[in-house]
Amino acid sequence: MDLSVLHLVRSPERNYKWKDRLNSLTGHLSCRLLEWSGWYNQDMLQRLLGHYRLYQLFKIENNSACNHLSLPLAYIMSYRASQGFKYALSSITAALYYVVTFGKRYTPLQIEGINHLLVRDKATILQQFLQDSEKDFPLAISKAFEQIASTNFFNKAENRLTLIQQKNEYNHYQTSSHYFNDYTTTVQPDSTNVKGKEKGVFSKKQLLLFFDLIAESKAVDKIDYSKPNKFDGIATMLRAVSGKSKDSILEQLKDTRTNGLYSFRNEGELKQLIITLTNLSDIFRKAGFRVVANIADKKLRELERV
Repeated sequence: MDLSVLHLVRSPERNYKWKDRLNSLTGHLSCRLLEWSGWYNQDMLQRLLGHYRLYQLFKIENNSACNHLSLPLAYIMSYRASQGFKYALSSITAALYYVVTFGKRYTPLQIEGINHLLVRDKATILQQFLQDSEKDFPLAISKAFEQIASTNFFNKAENRLTLIQQKNEYNHYQTSSHYFNDYTTTVQPDSTNVKGKEKGVFSKKQLLLFFDLIAESKAVDKIDYSKPNKFDGIATMLRAVSGKSKDSILEQLKDTRTNGLYSFRNEGELKQLIITLTNLSDIFRKAGFRVVANIADKKLRELERV
């Protein structure tokens, strides 16, 4: 597995040797120890990796005893049983940490809080991540992170894990009879859930970042966010480039005018911005646009200093 997807800042000055060594552990005891010690709660990417590791162990241990649930759903239901206790331990640790450090925050508790939502109200995201990670782990974790980083993630939603069909058939044959329990497991679509973007296609935010980086190379003019009367024409152009709806692009332009293209309100949004710029840098570099890739790297260094 390529663990570089967990590196929020790709820089020669950053040494991820020990982090990668711990993240590469796959044994039953090792993963359980990392889980209960809070290692997987260091950030959201770590948390998703933790679910992936524990899910792989769960499949080995429970492959033939999941009560007719799909394996991802069975894992989520099993994880829920101990998640409340883990959250309580993190809360106690956070209180002690606050006292000892004279008011500093305990980041793992924040991740544990998000994880609480992820395994309950937003379990559809986790289920999809576990399924997709079997095929393409880097893409699956990137998609799941984008959904969690979205403001819609924190909208109140009821748990939608349901079993919608149970069919019992009793078929008689000449020499024997067979009893079938056919359980079909599905997840109802969540109206607040953000669909992941198509693989290899820029999101609206990435499009704006793309043009901003190109503009800094002096190849094209920058988008002037101080002139909203130009937004309609810009949205029309971006729609032609990306195929995304004009209204959604206009909304992104207005949001960028208000909040800024490189702004962030919390650590989670900062990490997401770093991941987005890192991906753009890689795309430019692989395509041979090294000048633009270097500009993206410069932006990353500025964010790293923040």
